[in-house]
Amino acid sequence: MQFFGKYETKFDSEFLTESYLYFNEDEEELSSDQFEELIKNRKLKKKNIAGTIFLYNPFYYPKGYDEKKMLSEQDFDLYGEFVELKVEKELTLFKQKIKNYPGKIVEIKYLFNLNIENIDTDGRLTNLNLDTEKINTNQLTIFDKESNYHDINSLVINGKFVFFAWGNKINSKEFINIHLYAKGIFEKVIQMQKKVSYIFRKSVQEEFSITYLHFLHPTEVGKLKNKMPSYLEEVFSTNPPQKVELNDM
Repeated sequence: MQFFGKYETKFDSEFLTESYLYFNEDEEELSSDQFEELIKNRKLKKKNIAGTIFLYNPFYYPKGYDEKKMLSEQDFDLYGEFVELKVEKELTLFKQKIKNYPGKIVEIKYLFNLNIENIDTDGRLTNLNLDTEKINTNQLTIFDKESNYHDINSLVINGKFVFFAWGNKINSKEFINIHLYAKGIFEKVIQMQKKVSYIFRKSVQEEFSITYLHFLHPTEVGKLKNKMPSYLEEVFSTNPPQKVELNDM
């Protein structure tokens, strides 16, 4: 499996604005240019992209670059171009457990594209909450509107399925606008009649998970951590992927 993406930089922040997993056939390895040829127009995207995985936010770096420094501090000059990224964290698990898509692409989308490890600080969440109220207005946002957020009205989802896995981070009481933003994305995908899947906890039931937009992340911490790999494998044991109830009772 290879991981390709595009970065943008605006207002001293860096964003991973596009990213894709390519599931190699046999021992093939694609260059960034070869990969781009597979999705260079709408017809090819329809042919080659199997579906989409929706995560919370990225923290990934191109091969050869140090994640402890911003790319702008490392003479990175490939903004707006496809580069190959390191396969790390949950993507390692995807590589191990997703078996049904040789020669195909799975798009990775994020609730927020801000490429940073600690997005969940109070200050950043407050700013994101303020921003998400302004997405459909002419008001300026703190983080670049086009780079960081999805315009829900013109949201494009490639492929037949969407696997939601942005975790339990969305706080509907404290950060109401973030919740409404995520809800808008989820409902838009339902309207598109995509095959929707996710992992939800038996203890809270599926209805609660949908209401509060809590869809388990593949590398959950705590007592669920050791259970997630087998449940992720179960999700992707069918084509398209299926919803799975995690027994945490």
